[in-house]
Amino acid sequence: MNSEVTVFEASGPIAMFRKPYTTTSSVSFAFPPPTAIAGMIAAIIGIPNGSSNEPSNAQYWPYMRGTRVAVRIMAEVKWKKHSLNFSNTKNPQDNPRIQVKHQFVGSPRYRIYVTGQLEERLREFLESGCFIYTPCLGTAYAIADLTYIETFPWQPVKEDVIGVDTVVPWNEDLEVDVLRSQGIFREIVPFKFDEERTLIESKTVLYQPSPASKIYLRRRDGLDVTQCGEDVVAWFPPW
Repeated sequence: MNSEVTVFEASGPIAMFRKPYTTTSSVSFAFPPPTAIAGMIAAIIGIPNGSSNEPSNAQYWPYMRGTRVAVRIMAEVKWKKHSLNFSNTKNPQDNPRIQVKHQFVGSPRYRIYVTGQLEERLREFLESGCFIYTPCLGTAYAIADLTYIETFPWQPVKEDVIGVDTVVPWNEDLEVDVLRSQGIFREIVPFKFDEERTLIESKTVLYQPSPASKIYLRRRDGLDVTQCGEDVVAWFPPW
């Protein structure tokens, strides 16, 4: 395992990480799921997705093997709703345009933690303030502003009861102090795709929509938790 953790922040006016089961209206996750973070990493370091040959391609996924990520919500989650104009491809003779309702995250800011085989390449791009492909917060028109924070050594947390700052991948061996955490949201997010963007694996996660709140764990068997500066970070498994 790479012993270094590179940390950066991604922010912008809006974000839209579309939930796959939504149809008529597009609804967003409150934070970038691991699949979106993988696409952002690939964009920064320049791994092509092959979409010029097939729009659904995601050919950067084999390069993600061995990489681990975590994400923290750094700005209070605020929802915005707008209707976007689209071409009516089903019945253009009846109405050439249709309006589709979209849910966006307003003024988002996320802190992303990366370790593994791509960490060093990613750090080099972040330190130089450049990228190969434009990183986005979910959709192409939600362009991300990137800020390199720091690189930290891998430092496991030894305390039995801890307050986690990041999104927490859930497993049945975790025990959460719900009262001290003051309410928690639960979500199922896509974790891994194949090269044709077919979903391979999902993860259940816990998260707090406010950066001022933590998720307090009484027991954390099966969960890797480290200290990154002042942040207590819960890691997704390696891809």
